[in-house]
Amino acid sequence: MEPIKIPAIRGKIGDTIYYCTTLTFKQISTMVKKVDDELHTANSLKEQIQRSLTDNYLKIKEYIIKREDRFFDSLVLAVYDGDPLWTEVRFEIEGIQYPNVGLLEFNGQEKIFPVDGQHRVEGIRASVAEKEELGNETISVMLIGHQNTKEGMEKSRRIFSTLNRYVKPVRLGDIIALDEDDIVAITTRDLLESYPLFMGNRVKASNSKSIPQSDKTAFTSLMTLYECHFVLYNTYISQKEHRHFSSRQLKDNLKYRPSDEVLADFNRYLVDFWDCMASTYTEISSYIVDKSNNPAEELRSEETGGNMFFRPIGLLPFIEAVSRITLSTGNSTEETIGLFANLNRNVHSDLWDMILWNPRTKKMLMRNQSLVFYLLIKMTGIDILAEKEKTTMINKYATIFNIDYDEAEMRINDLFIN
Repeated sequence: MEPIKIPAIRGKIGDTIYYCTTLTFKQISTMVKKVDDELHTANSLKEQIQRSLTDNYLKIKEYIIKREDRFFDSLVLAVYDGDPLWTEVRFEIEGIQYPNVGLLEFNGQEKIFPVDGQHRVEGIRASVAEKEELGNETISVMLIGHQNTKEGMEKSRRIFSTLNRYVKPVRLGDIIALDEDDIVAITTRDLLESYPLFMGNRVKASNSKSIPQSDKTAFTSLMTLYECHFVLYNTYISQKEHRHFSSRQLKDNLKYRPSDEVLADFNRYLVDFWDCMASTYTEISSYIVDKSNNPAEELRSEETGGNMFFRPIGLLPFIEAVSRITLSTGNSTEETIGLFANLNRNVHSDLWDMILWNPRTKKMLMRNQSLVFYLLIKMTGIDILAEKEKTTMINKYATIFNIDYDEAEMRINDLFIN
C-alpha cells in the first residue's frame, strides 16, 4: 500500500470516531484485504466469517460491468496498524467556520478490512480485474479505527454484527413500487395504471398478501398480484426460450432490466391472460364494469366466503396450476384456462369447505394453498403430479377431514367423477 492523502469529513457517534470519504475501485482492490484474524483468533470462527462470503460477489461484478446506472451505498472499512494522521483544514465561508473537514494521511503500512460490505469489495475487485478502466470509479466509504487487541476485536465484532443484524431487506411492496429492473414489478405497475381489472382501488396496496375484511372494493392485493405475475413470467419465459428455469434463475433474471421489446411482449402476455380470465369467468367481467362503491362485497362475502378468485389463497394456486399444466402439456394458457371453465369457484361448497372455507366459523382457511393447487390439477384429469405430490395431497386431505388415507383417496376421486 502506497502512502496517500485522502480528503475526508470527521464524525463521531457514541465513542466511535469515523471518517467519510471516497476511494477509487482500484484503491479498494489494492488496499482492502479480506477479514482474517481481526475479529477472531480461532480458526473455526475465522472460517465461518469467510464462508459468509458467498458467490454473490460474482453477481455484483456482473452488475458493475453491465449496468451504466450502477450505484452502491457506503462501505464501512476498519483501519489498523501504520500511523494514520488526521489534519484538519480551516474551512470558512462568509465568516462561518466548518470544522471536521481535512485530510487523512496513510503511511502505507496500514491494514484495512471490510466491516460492512465484504461482497461489494470482492465484486469491485473482480470487476477491476476483468475491466481495468473501472478502476477510476469511486465509492463512498466510512473508515473506523481498529485495534488488534482483545478489546479492539470485541468492539469491531460488535460493529460488524450490529450492521448485519439490523439491516432489513427491501420489502416486496417497495420493490413492486420502485424497481426499474424487475420485469414483473415493471409490468405489474403498468397494468395497475392501464388494465381495468386493476385500476383505481381495485388492487389493495400493502405489504401483506391478505385483504382486510373491511375492503369491499379490491380484486386482490398488490403482493398477490405480483406473485401471480411472477408465476406467469415463469410460464412466459420458459415457453419463449424452450427450457426450464429454476426459482433462483428466475429471480436472477429480475435483477437486470430487459429490453423495451421484451417488456412490451410480456405486458401483452399478461393482458391476454387476464382478458381470457375475464371472458371465461363472468364474475370477473361483471366486476370490471361494476361502477358501484362496493363491487367486491358479495365476491368476498362474510357469510359465504364468496368467490375463490377474489381471495388471495384461491387466486394464486389457481394461477400456479394453470402455469404447471401449460408448461407440462404445451397448451396455450387459453387452452389451460378452458379446462377450468366449469370450476366451482364458490369457497363455501362441497369442494372447498374446510379447505378454503370454514362454514362453522365463517373464516377463510389460510394453510391449504398446496392442497388447493393439487386438487385443481387433479380435477383436470391430466396426470402430471409426481407420486410424492399425490401422496401429500391425500395425506393433507385425510388430516383435514380426520379420515384414513384410503378413504381420503376415494373421496378425492369421487369429487371429480363426471
